[in-house]
Amino acid sequence: MIRFLATALLGTATFAATSAHAAVTIGTQIVDTRLTGTINDSPAASEGSDAGSRAGTITAAAQVVTGVGSGTAVRGSSSVIATLTSPERGRVTFRRTLAPGTVGDGAAILSSSAGYRYFFTADAPTAFDVNWGVAAYGITSSGGAPSQGLSLGLRGAFDTLLRFDDLGDGASGSAQLLLDPGSYELRIDDTFAPVAPAGVRSGLSSQYSFALRTVPEPATWMLLLLGFGVVGVSQRRRRAALAN
Repeated sequence: MIRFLATALLGTATFAATSAHAAVTIGTQIVDTRLTGTINDSPAASEGSDAGSRAGTITAAAQVVTGVGSGTAVRGSSSVIATLTSPERGRVTFRRTLAPGTVGDGAAILSSSAGYRYFFTADAPTAFDVNWGVAAYGITSSGGAPSQGLSLGLRGAFDTLLRFDDLGDGASGSAQLLLDPGSYELRIDDTFAPVAPAGVRSGLSSQYSFALRTVPEPATWMLLLLGFGVVGVSQRRRRAALAN
């Protein structure tokens, strides 16, 4: 009797785990980055983007350089690397370094941008967890400090369910949110993007990790609790019978 109930309980737990895994469906994840500026007083630009509709890694990179061959110097570089290990779990890493050199080098990075978007669908009540860490230095076009923003909202809706607008140097933290079934967009991009006039260095590095997990339905919890209760009663009855 105990063996049968344990097997049935294991089957219930397996079913719940399978349902949790299937609750989130990947739509698309997108990364992009762009640098613009001047090299030898002439316009310069570089950009990259990538997208994927399945688990895996996508990468976008941009680079502005001066010189040729062994005399090449990187004046600006930016990358975004996003990895979905499954529809429910992902990590995004941003790295931007802007170093145009001295005033006499005739180089400057006048604008920069980097972003990430993840479109997904949850078919059951789902808990969303996200954590982040940001390091930044230098200036922006407005003279302030570089920072990023994170938001999560229903796809196509104006209002956001979760939003952080000014994640600057030293920012770290986490947030949790319970999502109803629906289609969502997770977005990470610049609030104030770093720039680097001649003689100024700027940059921003950050990492975000997120996870989604199905919230068990009350009926599933009751079935699990009932199973544990019946096993416990059977064990007590067996001990009592042996004692007699």
